[in-house]
Amino acid sequence: MRVALLMSGGVDSTVAAHVLKDEGYDVFGVHMIHLDRPDDRVFEVSKKLGIDIEIVDVRRKFEEEIIDYFVKEYRAGRTPNPCYFCNRLMKFGILFEKAMELGADLVASGHYARVVDGKLFKAVDDSKDQSYFLSSLKKRYLKKILLPLGDMRKAEVLKLARELGLEFDGESQDVCFLKEDLKSFLKGKGLDPGPGNFVMNGKVVGKHDGYAFYTIGQRRKLGLSIGKRVYVVGVNPKRNVVFLGEKEDVMYDMMIVGSLNFLDDVKESFKSEVKIRSNFDAVSASVRIEGNFAVVKFDRRVFAVTPGQIAVFYDGERVLMSGVIERGERS
Repeated sequence: MRVALLMSGGVDSTVAAHVLKDEGYDVFGVHMIHLDRPDDRVFEVSKKLGIDIEIVDVRRKFEEEIIDYFVKEYRAGRTPNPCYFCNRLMKFGILFEKAMELGADLVASGHYARVVDGKLFKAVDDSKDQSYFLSSLKKRYLKKILLPLGDMRKAEVLKLARELGLEFDGESQDVCFLKEDLKSFLKGKGLDPGPGNFVMNGKVVGKHDGYAFYTIGQRRKLGLSIGKRVYVVGVNPKRNVVFLGEKEDVMYDMMIVGSLNFLDDVKESFKSEVKIRSNFDAVSASVRIEGNFAVVKFDRRVFAVTPGQIAVFYDGERVLMSGVIERGERS
């Protein structure tokens, strides 16, 4: 069976290629140019493994679909998650379709998650689980996807890489196109609101650098000293105001989630464990589907429900659906 492997040149996709070859698959690599140029490592490892590599230039689409979205969300006072949309639109969008055109029967990647009978599950190694980021995938594609590292632990992957004589640098960064700090990047893209007011309890308590550089729940790097710990509780892009409050003001009972992506069948109302950030411990919640929105009532109050971030809904290890957080609500 012919398998197209999404290859970055890093340790995970390289070991995934080796595992698939060892299992008898006819493997070829697909590598995307999304920034300046191909990663030279992908040519080195593909040669070492004896597999062909297909290069796909997605730079224009990446700029339009991922980077422009990223800036647009910050301009709207929201906090985006570009990796979620990159997986859907680039890796398991453009590259997936290209792989099918090239005669692939299946498409694989080095992500840590599992696909079983067309359903998405968490990885065995919970510390490396990437099901949160893969929850954007189109349901109909899951039966064509292989994730060979989903049943492995990172330590096993690194051990196998060493046995293969492969050497790699550290882990890749979260947002691949941020080669500088976020503020400098956004300013370079023309998003520079200029100084504005910090407001707390209706009073101006200081100046900030621009609303776009702050996110819900932030308490560090505010440049304030007002005698107590304060947090960002909201922003107003039109007025360039950042609202502050105490921790109680950024604890939420409910949230509204839009742009829903269903990976499994769900009832109109159901219980689920919900993650509102990738590094967030899932919280049990009651969920009600209303059109393309989910009304989520948490079993306990949660910190910093952030518009623009991704909510992922689980039934144990299984991913049910995902969506974009529109707002948090307090009773």
